[in-house]
Amino acid sequence: MTTNEELFTELGIGTRLRRLIDRMSPDVERLYAESGLTFKASWFYVIYALAERGPMPMGEIGALAGFTHSAVSQTVKKLMSLGLIDTETADDARQKLVRLTTKGEALVAKSRPMWDAVEAAVKDVIAETGFDFLGAVTAMEAALKSKGLHARISEKLADAAPPAFEIVPYDVAYRQAFYDLNAEWVSKWFVMEPVDEAVLSDPEGTILSKGGEVFFAVVGGKALGTVALKPMPKETYGEGAFELTKLGVSPEYRGGGMGKALCEETIRRFTARGGRLLFLETNTVLQPAIRLYEKLDFVAMAPMIPSPYERANYYMEWRGSPAFRGEKAA
Repeated sequence: MTTNEELFTELGIGTRLRRLIDRMSPDVERLYAESGLTFKASWFYVIYALAERGPMPMGEIGALAGFTHSAVSQTVKKLMSLGLIDTETADDARQKLVRLTTKGEALVAKSRPMWDAVEAAVKDVIAETGFDFLGAVTAMEAALKSKGLHARISEKLADAAPPAFEIVPYDVAYRQAFYDLNAEWVSKWFVMEPVDEAVLSDPEGTILSKGGEVFFAVVGGKALGTVALKPMPKETYGEGAFELTKLGVSPEYRGGGMGKALCEETIRRFTARGGRLLFLETNTVLQPAIRLYEKLDFVAMAPMIPSPYERANYYMEWRGSPAFRGEKAA
């Protein structure tokens, strides 16, 4: 699929700048070749700095261009091999200066008319944009010098990181959250069924009074996630059968590990109670949830009995792991 909409915006600024370079450099090098000049665009910053400022240490060239010592060193070595530059010892004999050779000075003299034409053409392009492009570049360089991208991104990541949450057992203070967190996702993907209303409206009567457990993920006193460990009738499922059910996480906290932590706490309690069977029912449209369950060692199986939920079309059983069962790995 093709689209005229630009893909690379602020996130792809490096790609955009590279694109500009790739659009300009080949044209300039082609003009050098047409003029009989052996000159690569990648050499320009070293030769131009020496032509304008005279002999200088390699570090100063890097500082002027904003390039690393390694990058400058590679270019300098290339130009020295071509006989365009060499080095001399400074007056204080403490460092070497890079300078143009006679051959290099001759190349500069031949190149200046081309440089003047390139500068004029670039000014025309900038004028066509209607923006002070170089002014914006200068301002951006100053901003990055004041605070680098690493520090800025680290701050954004810290701001975006979800606050730590605590997994706690059922508290009547979170009773409404148990309903709301589940009703939100059920209503988004399906419709609330009578069995949903019965369980969500009365967790005490339908889960807790039967020996089940309900857990909440709490941040700052607010329940933002929940799950239940529901005992199943032994007449139908046999002894020690439980359902992991009513897993719900507030939308803004999904993908941050809250759902996984709630499931792990449920599995931990299941194993601590000596449970024999732990299963769950879900729907194939909920692929992120299914991938989470698979990571937690749930395996798709044929259901033992028909589900009370019309939406349930995917049955999974927990096959366990040594970490949860307290066994030693083979």
